[in-house]
Amino acid sequence: MRQGTRSQKATFDSFFSDQAMGTNLFWMPDPTTDGWPMLTADGAPVLTAEGAPVLLSAQWLCLFGDAMPTETILGVRFQISFSVSVMP
Repeated sequence: MRQGTRSQKATFDSFFSDQAMGTNLFWMPDPTTDGWPMLTADGAPVLTAEGAPVLLSAQWLCLFGDAMPTETILGVRFQISFSVSVMP
């Protein structure tokens, strides 16, 4: 799990509040696809004319899970855990 700064915690708190305390739908990057390189049939990355890899983009429409997010304070860092439901 990733730990965040006080500023990152404030960003999450604001987002969660803006989502009506977790009751509104929101978009999030699909962690299984978004940002990964596009590959050819033989597994080589597809490159632009400049030689940069072409990255895939995908999003999930989500809703926060049944349980409220939990917060753990680790020194001056924060760890927030929560679940999401991916809409069909």
